Amino acid sequence: MRRALLWDTALGFVGFFAFLALLQAVLNLFSPSPALWPGLLAGALCAAEFGLWLAKRKDLS
Repeated sequence: MRRALLWDTALGFVGFFAFLALLQAVLNLFSPSPALWPGLLAGALCAAEFGLWLAKRKDLS
């Protein structure tokens, strides 16, 4: 039970910041001179979220 709660906490923490980074990346597309780093940050956080999700599935099964 505690192990699942730790995984859920990590997923929620990274997921929250991944959502904010995705929102920033989309808003960045509409700026006059869009930067590359918001998209890279969003991609890295989404990859981390997916990796955590896979690790949780492997650990708890």
